[in-house]
Amino acid sequence: MIANILNTVIGLWLGYAAIFDAAAGRPQTWPVAVAAAAIIVLAVVARRTDPAGWHSAADAALGAVLLVLALVNLWLVLPALVMFWLELWIGLAVASFALWAVLYRSESEGGQERHA
Repeated sequence: MIANILNTVIGLWLGYAAIFDAAAGRPQTWPVAVAAAAIIVLAVVARRTDPAGWHSAADAALGAVLLVLALVNLWLVLPALVMFWLELWIGLAVASFALWAVLYRSESEGGQERHA
């Protein structure tokens, strides 16, 4: 649960950084790469405790895509608009999936099972 909360915060930070760094004209590559690696590690940790594994699998996949894009951007400078949109949408998707995993609990997990 804590790993998903941290992934939510990192995802929201990615969205914030994409918007305000692009507006200031100073896109950052290394912080994005570090955030992507953190998303992958936290998704693997969260996978062990999630009631449904698709949340963390999606976060790990999105983190891997963002990490590859950030590393490619270090050697081949990608257009700033491409990096902006990918960083923004990946950050928002990671935050949404991770928050969904935090809030979602099955009926059997909550301790109140319904019997028909």
